[in-house]
Amino acid sequence: KPGEIEANLHEAGQGGKCTDEHDFSKEECVAAGTAVGGTLRGDTLLVGEWSNSPFGCFIDPSDNAIHYGTDPNGINLGGYRSICKSVAHEAALLPAHYGNRCQLEHDFSLEDCMVAAISVGGTLRGGKVKVGSWPHAPPGCFVEATDKAIHFNMIDG
Repeated sequence: KPGEIEANLHEAGQGGKCTDEHDFSKEECVAAGTAVGGTLRGDTLLVGEWSNSPFGCFIDPSDNAIHYGTDPNGINLGGYRSICKSVAHEAALLPAHYGNRCQLEHDFSLEDCMVAAISVGGTLRGGKVKVGSWPHAPPGCFVEATDKAIHFNMIDG
């Protein structure tokens, strides 16, 4: 389905890391980590320059916390699982017009909404997708025009 993020989780092992073209950016890391079962520790993406961890997006298997390593020379000493892109993901941001909505076969599920919206410039408000029921908004996944916050409307049009 268009826009679906596909990430894979490497087994923890010494030297394990993604190839350059399969790295997630820091902005994509939370969505990718969540897609493979990771969680935020204290609602925060843990970012640091650690020499004993891989560069890029990874999970600490002890608690599944999502991390982003900024040391390009960092070496996984065996304790972390890198999160790598499987295939490219696509999403389209439609213009903000009354009545505008995705065709049914192009809607994103609540689970896929965050990844799709981040890929077109959406941001998390308070570290989360805002979920609610708004009769004045499009159904499903959308980005608020004023602050780019990602929303998911439970009302089906």
